[in-house]
Amino acid sequence: MLFYLIFILLILIFILTNVVLQKKIIKDSFKNDNIKILVIICSHEFSIKNRDNIKVLNNFMVNLPNIKVDYCGISNINDFHNYENIIPFKYKVVNKNKQFSKICDFITDNKKELNYDWFIKIRPDVKLIEMFDFNLLSNKAINARARLYRGPKKIKYGMSVNGEGIWKNIGDCFYNNYEKEVILDDILYIFHNNVVKMGAFDKIPKTELENEWFHTKIWKNRKIDLNVIHIYIT
Repeated sequence: MLFYLIFILLILIFILTNVVLQKKIIKDSFKNDNIKILVIICSHEFSIKNRDNIKVLNNFMVNLPNIKVDYCGISNINDFHNYENIIPFKYKVVNKNKQFSKICDFITDNKKELNYDWFIKIRPDVKLIEMFDFNLLSNKAINARARLYRGPKKIKYGMSVNGEGIWKNIGDCFYNNYEKEVILDDILYIFHNNVVKMGAFDKIPKTELENEWFHTKIWKNRKIDLNVIHIYIT
C-alpha cells in the first residue's frame, strides 16, 4: 500500500514539475511586451475530429503573457465553424491549392496588413505537447523540425523521422561533422516578419508536388536560412 502511495506521489510531483517548467518557458520566451503572433491553421479540411488539438493549441496561446494572438484559417471549403467556438478567426480563407501555395497566397495577398512579429503555421491534425521556446528561434530563418538532416545537431524532438511512430524505420537523420543537408518538416513551422519581408512566402507557380523537399528548395532559392529546433508534437 505504501509503495503505491509513494508511486502516485512521484507521478504528481512529475506532473507539477512539468507544468511549472512549461510556465517558466512561456514566461521567459516573452520578456518583451507588445509581441503579436498570427497562428495560421492550414489544411484541406477542418475536421471535427481534430477539435481537441485546437483546444490544446489555444490553451498554450492564451497563456502567453502580454502577447496578442490572432488566428487565420485556410481550408479547401468553408468549414471554419467546426472550430469557431474554440478560437476566433480574424482571417478565414477558402483556398483549394496545396498547402504551401495556400500559405504563400494568403501572405502575398495580405502582406501590407500583416504587421505581426511572429507567425506559426500548423495543421489541425497535430497536437502540440510542449510550447516551444521563442528564445531558441531565429528571426531570419524558418524554424522547424527536420524531415531529413545531415549535420552535427542533436536535438530532442528535432526530427520528424527516426523516432517512434509510423516513421520510425525511415532513417533520414544522421550525424555529420558539419551541416551538409537540411530538409524541414512542413507540419509546423515558425517564422518572423523579417522572413516575410525577405520574400520567403511570395506566391509560387502551381505545381503537382509540394512536399518538404519542394518547400526547402523554394526557401533556399530565396536565400532563407533553415533552423532545426525542438518541437514536441504528436
